[in-house]
Amino acid sequence: MRRFIWASTYAAGGLAAGCLSAFLMINNAGVKQVAAGGPWQSREAALSGPQGFYARAHYMLAGRAPPAPGQVIEATAGADDDGQPLRASCTYRLTAKGPLPAWWSLTALAGGAASSSLQATAGSGSAIGAPDGSLSITASGLPVPGNWLRLPQQRQISLLYTALSPQPAVSAPPFAIRREGCS
Repeated sequence: MRRFIWASTYAAGGLAAGCLSAFLMINNAGVKQVAAGGPWQSREAALSGPQGFYARAHYMLAGRAPPAPGQVIEATAGADDDGQPLRASCTYRLTAKGPLPAWWSLTALAGGAASSSLQATAGSGSAIGAPDGSLSITASGLPVPGNWLRLPQQRQISLLYTALSPQPAVSAPPFAIRREGCS
C-alpha cells in the first residue's frame, strides 16, 4: 500500500511538473523583441525554427491559427515605450513612426488573450491620417475625438498589431506607445 501511495505521488508530481514546463515553454518560447528598446514582441522567427512547435501551440491554445510566414506580420505589446505595463485605466497615444502597410490593424486585448469576447480594433480601413501623412490613435476606456481605440475594462491589457505585408523588410510595428495619463 505504501508503494502505491509513493508511486502515485511521484506520478502526480511528474505530471504537474510536465504540465508546468509545457505551459512555460508555450508562453515564452521564441518571443523576441521586434526592435531594440521597443515594447513590441513577436514569435515570427520561432515559427520556422526549432521552437516552432511551442510557438504554434501558443496560437492554437488561444483559438487562433498561427500567422502565415512571410505574408502576415504579428506582434504584441504589453507595455508602453517606457516599459510600464499597459493598464485599462490609462490613456495612450499610438503614433505611427513610419509608412504603414496597405492593410494593418491594432487590437486591444483583455488580459492578453486574443480569444476574449470583446475586442476593439483600429485599422487601415477605419483610421484617418492627418494631411501631412502622420497617423495618431488614442487608446483609452472613454471615447475621445479622432482615431480612438477602446481599451477593455480588465486591468491587464495588451495590444496586437497585425499587418499584411508582401515586403519582408516591413516587419517592425510602426507604432510608438506613449502614456498620456491615468485615472
